[in-house]
Amino acid sequence: MNCPMRTSSFLAVAAAVTGLIGLCTFAEHVQAQANAPPAVAPAPRLKLTAEQEYIIREIVLKDLNVQKQNSAPEAIGDSVPDDVKLYPLPPEVIQKVPQAQSHKFFVRDDEVVLVSSSDRRVADIIKKKPTD
Repeated sequence: MNCPMRTSSFLAVAAAVTGLIGLCTFAEHVQAQANAPPAVAPAPRLKLTAEQEYIIREIVLKDLNVQKQNSAPEAIGDSVPDDVKLYPLPPEVIQKVPQAQSHKFFVRDDEVVLVSSSDRRVADIIKKKPTD
């Protein structure tokens, strides 16, 4: 005996189960994307004017107690190893360039390298200008 009512009920239940499985798979995919880190991390660049760079460079480089680093990261966004000693910016720098207050620094050659305190990544490299 053939029951059209039973067959259509079975098909409806099968379609609903298939739809729920698809929905769960889609939700897991969306959740995995939401938890994934961004493909490209934003650059922690510190935007300074030429005058602000000059102020920082002049104040920091006249401090003779700061040891120069020979091997250290060379690009903005690079992670600074734990063996590189970071120094707090002098109060005079913080007063004149307040947006740099959450940063530390080290000196490499005649460059002042500003580092984000929160993640030890290079935020800016202040190089000596030919006119200085």
